[in-house]
Parts: sequence; structure tokens; C-alpha cells
Amino acid sequence: MEIKRLNEEAAQGQIIVKALPMLVPESVVQQDAEKKRVKKGILGGSEEHFVFGKTLYLPYLDFTYQYSAEKGLLSKQSVLAQGRSTVMALREVNLGFYPELISLLPQLADVEPDSGSVVRGVDSTILVSERLDELRRILSDFDHQLQELSKQYDSLTKTDRAKQEIKENLDHMKKTREARWKMFADGLKLPSKVDLEKFEFLEGSLFYMPYFVARFSRGGESRFLAWDRTGKENDTIGEELMKNGKFRDLVQSHITK
Repeated sequence: MEIKRLNEEAAQGQIIVKALPMLVPESVVQQDAEKKRVKKGILGGSEEHFVFGKTLYLPYLDFTYQYSAEKGLLSKQSVLAQGRSTVMALREVNLGFYPELISLLPQLADVEPDSGSVVRGVDSTILVSERLDELRRILSDFDHQLQELSKQYDSLTKTDRAKQEIKENLDHMKKTREARWKMFADGLKLPSKVDLEKFEFLEGSLFYMPYFVARFSRGGESRFLAWDRTGKENDTIGEELMKNGKFRDLVQSHITK
């Protein structure tokens, strides 16, 4: 397993991982971080302090999957299709899937980063299987609640004041359910007719992406910013660090290593 191998290499003082290379020097993003700090200090009326800045290698899982889908309006023949995508391989973070990263995987290279900068991930498709199981439970709960609300709605007369309120609840719940399904389906490029019970993950392998993570502090308040390997600020990672305490603690534990 990947984690066992990393532990063994860490004990030897050396870690080699498959990673996408950083395309800009760390000094470039450090300068950008300093500009952000100074600008925020000026706008905020007091100086903001730079607490830390470090390049961390976050884990991603490249995985394949297969599923059955209906084909044709009359025959509804079930066909087997396959796909491939990537996901951040951390249980602490669920940001959906990144099929667009597949095109970058040929650029993976053996990288020997500082052992403390590698955030170890789940080297198994069990992670995405857990996400699928969670989605099944959520959709099942939504369907049950929608069924119960529909019964209540049908039992009321048109003049009943509660009927409109129940309809609003129904509409909101349907939209919420669709949004949860859409995040999963779009990330895996799935057609609308998919039997989740026949969805199967085949295999996966771990790779790493470098991000420069910085923390700033002023007056007891902190903020986090992150830059990707091209030197572009990554709002998704930065915002996740701000709102997700488990992810934030995980990242900060690697800063002191």
C-alpha cells in the first residue's frame, strides 16, 4: 500500500511520490502572498502578519469505474460503460470529482519532496465507494421524504393553506436532491439513467498535486490562501481551509514538520 511505502521511506529520510511538477518557483508565489498580505493590511486599516507559507503535496486518486445504463426508448437495453476520473483522496475533504485532471496524468513524474510536505491520502477506491454509499443513502432519504410529502399534498384540498407550503417544501427538496445527484453525475460524466446499485469502482492509484498554502493573521483572525502549481490562486482550496476544520488541522499539522 502507498501509505506503508511512504512510512518506510520517511523512516529512511526519503520519500519519492508520483506527482505533477510545480511549474513556477516557490519564490514567485511567496511574492504574490506578500502582495496579498500588504494589500489586505492597507484596506483593513491594520497590518496583517504572515504566519506561514509552504508547498504541500495533496493526494488525488486516479480511478476507473463501470456501470450499466439504459439505451433506446423502446428496448431499454442495458449497456455496460466505463469511465475514469480523479478525486482528492482525503476523507476530510469532499470537493467532488476532477475528470479534467486525467489529461495531465502523462506529466506525472517521480518527485522527492520534503517528507513533511506530503499529505498522505487513501490509496484505494474504497474512498469513492464510501462516497457512493453515502449518496445512495441521501437519495433514498430524499425519495422517502418526497413520497410522504406528496401524500400529504394530495390529501389536502385546493383551499387548504398548508397545501402551498407543502408544495414549496416539495419543490425545494426536489432541487436539493437534483443538486446532490448532479455533483456526482457531472463529475463522472454519467448519463441520466444509471442504476447506482450496478455502479462499480475497478481500480485506483494515488498521485500528488503541489499547492502553496499560506496563513495570515490579524487581530486574532486568520485567513488561508492557496496557489496551484501554475502560480494561480486556488479559491476552492483556500475556501475549504477556511470552513473545514478537519482539513485545516490536517494541513497545519504538516506545517510544523
